[in-house]
Amino acid sequence: MDPVTHGIVGLAIAAIAGEPAAITNPYAIGSLLGAIIPDGDIIMQIKGHYSYLKNHRGVSHSLPFVFIYGGAITLFLSLLFPGALVLKLFLYALAGCLSHLMLDITNSFGAKIFWPFFNKKYTVDLLLVYDPVLLILSLAIIIPTLRNIIHPAITILLLFSYLLFRSRMKSHVKRTIKENMKKEGEFYFVRVLPSIVGLLKWHFIIKFKDKKIVGEINIFPKGIKVIDILDNLDTELYNAVKNTKVAEFFREFTPIFHIGCKKLSTGYEISFTDLRYYMAKDFLHHATAILDENLTLVSSLFQPYDKSRKVEI
Repeated sequence: MDPVTHGIVGLAIAAIAGEPAAITNPYAIGSLLGAIIPDGDIIMQIKGHYSYLKNHRGVSHSLPFVFIYGGAITLFLSLLFPGALVLKLFLYALAGCLSHLMLDITNSFGAKIFWPFFNKKYTVDLLLVYDPVLLILSLAIIIPTLRNIIHPAITILLLFSYLLFRSRMKSHVKRTIKENMKKEGEFYFVRVLPSIVGLLKWHFIIKFKDKKIVGEINIFPKGIKVIDILDNLDTELYNAVKNTKVAEFFREFTPIFHIGCKKLSTGYEISFTDLRYYMAKDFLHHATAILDENLTLVSSLFQPYDKSRKVEI
């Protein structure tokens, strides 16, 4: 979820509890800071896109760190506002931090919320990275004029109704995809993901024994579109590349990626594609490994956000 939405949700949590969103209110500030502080891992961007994306939503988004953040925010605000109740400050900061983690697991990137017990990013693939409905409903709780028009309890009910609607819509999409893709043969994995843009658009990945089908489905107007059919990599080439640093990075970075191959005059170009985010007729994150004729790794590059960006691994 984007930082603006995180911050607004943090303020909405304070507003629900009766705390006005004001710079003189330490509890609202605590909830706001808690809601945005896990994204402080952006500091890794100093070392480049590779370091940042490798660590983003990792340990900084885990439950143990929530309590560390809560304590740090409480200490900071108790110095700025000596009259504030320490326990109350901590609870508001903690609530903000927890809202950040809960929102981040609703979109496809996920978060390692159970680190260090499980080194896995959890996600429920439900909301857009920039979800306008969540943003509007949160603002309706914060802004006094809107709060006077619609009671916060009704707004919260609308929010839960929206989440239920998204869940039901996702289930419907999954059933529709399974029904329409029967003709392609037996498949053993189907994943449905929210689109980057479009509240009524979803993306899907279906794994078959020898290929993957990536596509998108619109609820309105109704329609299914196949974006690409990706053949599985030859076993010998896969074995040659699977233990490389770039392959290890991609396995940790995303649970859904494809490995492709292009024959070169001097060897092979192995491409890695993160299948979670598709926009502007291409996927968002890529990597490339070059093997010589003996299947020895020559070089490997990470290509975040755009294929023109090349970061050596």
